[in-house]
Amino acid sequence: MNNLLDILNKSVNYLEKKNIKNARLTAESIISEVMEMERIMLYAEFERILSEDELKKIREKLNDVINNDKKISDNNDFENMEKSEKQLKLLLDKSILYLEKNSIDESKLIAEIIFSHVLNVDRMMLFTKYRDEIEDEKIEKIRYFIQKVGREKFPVQYLLNEQEFYGRKFYVDKGVLIPRQDTEVLVEKMIEILKNNILKNKNLEKNLKIHPKILDIGVGSGIIGITAALEIKDSYVLGVDISEKALETAEKNKELLKVPNIKFLKSNLFENVEFKQFDMIVSNPPYISLNEAGIMSDDTLLHEPSEALFAENDGLYFYYEICQKALDYLADFGYLLFEIGYKQGKNVAKIMTNSGFKNVEVIEDLAGLDRVVVGQKL
Repeated sequence: MNNLLDILNKSVNYLEKKNIKNARLTAESIISEVMEMERIMLYAEFERILSEDELKKIREKLNDVINNDKKISDNNDFENMEKSEKQLKLLLDKSILYLEKNSIDESKLIAEIIFSHVLNVDRMMLFTKYRDEIEDEKIEKIRYFIQKVGREKFPVQYLLNEQEFYGRKFYVDKGVLIPRQDTEVLVEKMIEILKNNILKNKNLEKNLKIHPKILDIGVGSGIIGITAALEIKDSYVLGVDISEKALETAEKNKELLKVPNIKFLKSNLFENVEFKQFDMIVSNPPYISLNEAGIMSDDTLLHEPSEALFAENDGLYFYYEICQKALDYLADFGYLLFEIGYKQGKNVAKIMTNSGFKNVEVIEDLAGLDRVVVGQKL
């Protein structure tokens, strides 16, 4: 049979026989790229039959990996590069090969991000500098970053202390979750409701400013609450987290982005929150089931805080906890919004409905996967 699971296992065995490191991760990365789906989704589609074209592309990419491995010594040409080799294009190509050999997802993108950061050149403009020679000091810095990612699977966002989210650059450091593009779906829905429902529907006198009150539970680096505060400038936002590191990082982003209308508080969920008339509660809680740890990438498992990733009860623990008390902290007609895992839509919607929320809706992302659940206090 040519179903996905069979092909995946055959690919892993093939790579292992060729002594390719991280054979399973490499095979998963190749197949997910060919099938244009997230790597974590492969196991949800394991019975899917692959087309001849897909099989051909997978075979080609597997052979590319093996051929590249033969070209590169154990330590890779990048690590033993001659001092005379300073041209940007040559260094970039060898960096990409090194990362690919070490089974780093999106090797080209990561290498380009590192080069653009060290050289202070926009990533999209790197090609205009391909023939330029790089100074020795900058080569050493690039070498350090590339090897750190390749050897230790260290996330490039932590190395550079930076991640872009919703068009803004946020400071990130080890100890807080790296912002994901998936969370922009939650933020877009949050802003849509704030603008089209809360701001429009409040029956206030003309010329009287409306100040939506927003609670961000599990603030992390602050991306959700800070984005809300910047996009809805008359809002008042409170971000809570139990982690000192998260609160410290969120405060740093507040200062960097000059956000006056947000405050942060150490609190285990609602524990230290006194105000009980929020127009919106939003949360991206830990929601990955402990059973899914085996299919997560090395960089995430090794370096991102597990307490920000995993939750008990098949990843549903915090949805139960927040829903039990959220109605007590919302004003009438207020909203509760969650980011969720791609298989959790029905379960989280049921939890919200059983907790007394109305107009419960599951929102999908661009890939058609469950990503957000929203409900209202009526």
